[in-house]
Amino acid sequence: TYDVDCSFDGGFGGGIDLSNPQKPMVIKSKNSKYAKLLNFALERHFHLLGNFETVIDCKYDNRAEFQRMISDSDKHTFEGVLVYQLDRFARNRYDSAIYKAKLKKNGVRVLSAKENITDDASGILVEGVLESMAEYYSAELAEKVIRGQTENALKCKSNGGTLPFGYYVDEEQHFQINLDTAPFVCVAFQMYDEGFTMKEIAADFKRRGVKNTRGTDFTINTISN
Repeated sequence: TYDVDCSFDGGFGGGIDLSNPQKPMVIKSKNSKYAKLLNFALERHFHLLGNFETVIDCKYDNRAEFQRMISDSDKHTFEGVLVYQLDRFARNRYDSAIYKAKLKKNGVRVLSAKENITDDASGILVEGVLESMAEYYSAELAEKVIRGQTENALKCKSNGGTLPFGYYVDEEQHFQINLDTAPFVCVAFQMYDEGFTMKEIAADFKRRGVKNTRGTDFTINTISN
């Protein structure tokens, strides 16, 4: 069984034996994608050997179980990898081609439960279009996120994350100066200008009982950031 630490978001895949028949049955699940995968496999009498769960936003080098699945294909213990749809396997054509080539070398096919892709020449075209669309939507989403974050920054609105020292976020998510902590920002700059090291500034803040936005003592890293 292939499992990962990332939260399950429907990007389920599994190793399958295409030649081993399994009694047909209907699977019902609160996760409709998961149920569709199982029913797809059972309707075709595929024998499910294992599964891996993944979040597509994870970098491939960090998808340990995905990499282990690719590596396990060298053992020739399964004949196919079943995914809900192709964009759960890869979101760009380069990665898709690389990993599919590795699987194909080991006699393993990638099958989509949602998309009807035939084994003939037209299937190659359809698969290429679907992979291009997945890469396009992924790139477009990234552009929208960056654009939204930039617009927020121009409006002095928070994008989330760690709150900068000396500020607070109001009810409309705008940054406002924190009159209690902002003066210490000036103190830090003044001390540094006078020749104090960041370590000394952090020690001074600790003596004064000044905490960072996480509620812990200042360190060299939090002073420099």
